[in-house]
Amino acid sequence: MRPQPPDYNDITKDNLMSLQSKVTDALGRASFIALDTEFTGLGGKDANTRAPNIEERYVNLCNVVKNHALVALGLTIYEDLSTAQNGSSESPEKQYKVYNFNFTLLSQVDHTISPRSLQFLSDTGFDFNKQIRNGIPYIPGNDPLPEESNIHDTSMRLIFSNILSQKVPVVVHNGLLDLIYLYYSFYADLPQDLNTFTADLSEMFSAGLFDTKYVADFVTRENTSFLAYLFRKYEREQVDYRNSGDKNYLLLRIQEGNFDFTSLEPSKLILDPTPTTSKRPREDRYCDQYAQHGFCAKRMKCGFSHDLDLILDGQAKTTSKRKRKRGKPKKTSNEKLTKVHINERDTIIEETQETQEGSNNSNNNLNNQNNHSEYATVAFPPALIPSTKPDQYDNYHSAHYDAYMTGFIFACQLLKYSNITVLNNYKNKLYLMGKNMPLLVEKSEFSNTSVTHREKSK
Repeated sequence: MRPQPPDYNDITKDNLMSLQSKVTDALGRASFIALDTEFTGLGGKDANTRAPNIEERYVNLCNVVKNHALVALGLTIYEDLSTAQNGSSESPEKQYKVYNFNFTLLSQVDHTISPRSLQFLSDTGFDFNKQIRNGIPYIPGNDPLPEESNIHDTSMRLIFSNILSQKVPVVVHNGLLDLIYLYYSFYADLPQDLNTFTADLSEMFSAGLFDTKYVADFVTRENTSFLAYLFRKYEREQVDYRNSGDKNYLLLRIQEGNFDFTSLEPSKLILDPTPTTSKRPREDRYCDQYAQHGFCAKRMKCGFSHDLDLILDGQAKTTSKRKRKRGKPKKTSNEKLTKVHINERDTIIEETQETQEGSNNSNNNLNNQNNHSEYATVAFPPALIPSTKPDQYDNYHSAHYDAYMTGFIFACQLLKYSNITVLNNYKNKLYLMGKNMPLLVEKSEFSNTSVTHREKSK
């Protein structure tokens, strides 16, 4: 089943001015904010963006950012409704209203477009014609002089400033590069050294930065932690928690585009108890490379499925069979086994004749009232007949969808560990690829904030 992105407000240069007040109003309701970006390059091998020395890595990342450009910004605002509607935070149903915005951007300075990034953006449905014709023009670096500025660039900088002024948690997923791009695109020239940059961030995001990949890797100890995988795993868990009747779970009301703050009456979630009788084909294979990393170099030529439901079902079945096999005699070759071929990067799942596990779970019937929708998860319960098209779950990749998924994962982490634990213990810790410790976003005794930041803070 193809993933269905939640509704969002699509913002271009043609409607930025008319929708700016809507963005401002939604930000004023935020309990936390999730951000994601799409850009024209990550830097090749020569860029050395994974240098072991973190200071050197920062300098190399800055060079990449200065030579490339943002093409989209995803902004998702989560408004906590639980206490207001239930009168108590003890209810098992944790409710959020969610506002999604996608900004299509067009840098006004010359920049590099990486062929690999170009292919990735094209494969995931990015509309380059729309960007060229309707992208919001912006000028990166320091605030431009009055004679060089344009109204769209000014508006984007005001929106970014408004994000900073909310004093609520701001959430990213593996977000160091996103933050460097955002700083350079809508705030100021990048500081020359990492300590100054982190000192600036610590003051800019006064309620703290939170990296969901750091929590997933270092706290939850997930075996796999790429964004779409975590989202789909946690999404399925929320359905199970709701159906169990004895666990806390999330209920999200996705605000549709063109919403009006004067008419936001709540609606009730309707569950369809009719079970599906469809069954998966007898043998399906998924790509182990994609299952581990969320990326497969073969893409459409892979031949194995990139379906996250198939991957999660297969992993759950493998774990379950391993548990049942403990202490039991070894099975003969004629008996059914789940075989995991690591070297071939695929998993073969041989189905039994039993009814598909979970096939009696309720389906969600979306109720659209008063211009918003309510979800137990994003759109559907776990799919029982996933497509084996390698690119199926590439539909997850867009700035607004990635921002939404990042916020969803953070909401699940808040639910799992409590607000107090997450906000106190995991604040200002950014995931660093290849390192066994996070980057601490703080102002140290050996560094100061940048001159530009101090001037903008006056």
